[in-house]
Amino acid sequence: MNNKLGLVTGSFDPITVGHVDIVSRAARIFGKVIVVVAQNEEKEYMFSQDERVAIVKAAVKHLNNVEVEICNGYVADFAKEHNADAFVRGIRGGADVAYEQNMADVNFANSGVDTVLLFAKPEYHLISSTVVRDLLMNNKDLNGYMLDESASLAKTILNSRK
Repeated sequence: MNNKLGLVTGSFDPITVGHVDIVSRAARIFGKVIVVVAQNEEKEYMFSQDERVAIVKAAVKHLNNVEVEICNGYVADFAKEHNADAFVRGIRGGADVAYEQNMADVNFANSGVDTVLLFAKPEYHLISSTVVRDLLMNNKDLNGYMLDESASLAKTILNSRK
C-alpha cells in the first residue's frame, strides 16, 4: 500500500472545482492527502478559517484518503511535523509557474519537502477563488465553479450574516 503523504495547501477562500480536481488527482497519487487550510494574517478573507474548513470538508468528503486540517503557522513546519512526502500544487498557466517555483524553493529550504506541480485541466484555467467570491457576492450561479454541496454551504454561511 502507498503510504506517501501529500499536502495540498491553500487558503481555499473558498475551494473551487479546480482545487477539488487537484485534491482528487493527488488522492490517486498519494496514499493519504491532507488539505491544509492555511491562514495568512495579512489577507482579508470572505470566510473564517473554520468556515473554510467546513466548506473544504463538504467538497472532499467523497475522497476516502483525504483529510482536512488547519495550519495557523508556517506550512513548511506543518509538513515537517506530519512527515509529509510532498506539497501538491496546481498551476493554471505561466503566471502561476513563477509563484509556485518560488514557494517550492522556500518550502524545500525550510522543510526538505519537495513540491509536485499538477497542471490544471483546461476547463479550470479561468476559475479562481477570486472569481468565485465575486459570484457569491453577486448571488450568481456557482454551477461549474464549486461543487454543489460546498456551494450550498458557502451560500448558507453568507446568508446567515444578513
